[in-house]
Amino acid sequence: MSNVFNENYAKVMKKYEDTINRKNVKSDFYNGIYDRYEYPVLTRDHIPPFWKYDMNPETNPYFMERLGVNAVFNAGAIELNGKFYLVARVEGNDRKSFFAVAESDNGIDGFKFWDYPILLDDVCPEETNVYDMRLTKHEDGYIYGVFCSESKDTSVNDLSAAVAAAGIVRTKDLKNWERLDNLKTLNSPQQRNVVLHPEFVNGKYAFYTRPMDDFIDTGSGGELDLDFVMISHMQ
Repeated sequence: MSNVFNENYAKVMKKYEDTINRKNVKSDFYNGIYDRYEYPVLTRDHIPPFWKYDMNPETNPYFMERLGVNAVFNAGAIELNGKFYLVARVEGNDRKSFFAVAESDNGIDGFKFWDYPILLDDVCPEETNVYDMRLTKHEDGYIYGVFCSESKDTSVNDLSAAVAAAGIVRTKDLKNWERLDNLKTLNSPQQRNVVLHPEFVNGKYAFYTRPMDDFIDTGSGGELDLDFVMISHMQ
């Protein structure tokens, strides 16, 4: 094993261990409602090094990064069985994202990613990106994740144009996820920032939505509008 590999490996692992073991510190800020802490609970420095690096000195003698992570953010949060979980948006250097679960005993520090990211069923061939999952423990016994499912807008020639839909998954253990059909609504061609109501309403599932006419511009939908959408079942 080369000295270059050893040195770089030791440097990366020390930064990772220092990050996940760092105790958070309560700041002086207080507004009578909540406390604020000094350190973000989850960052790209929390990413396990073996996601980013080939750990074999024979094939990676200089311990060079192969899969870069730009940011970790916009996580859905949930408490289960006395522990705290974040389903985070992990964005690569290519600006494409995937979901991964981080776990903490207290929700303040000590968040550590599970060994494997979330693997979603590839049920949307046109989908180009996924991000920003909201989590809801529903009375039907499932935990639902509602997220932005992005695809190319083929109606225009602009390569940056996209269409946003509300993707839906469900799980009971945050490990095995079932992909459901994307949410479809009558009043809006695009949907972002959709949240599932945790209880049935007249025997149906209810969603709070933010209807949009465009991927960026809300148009007639209105930036702050909340619609109440019912669907009879999820299959």
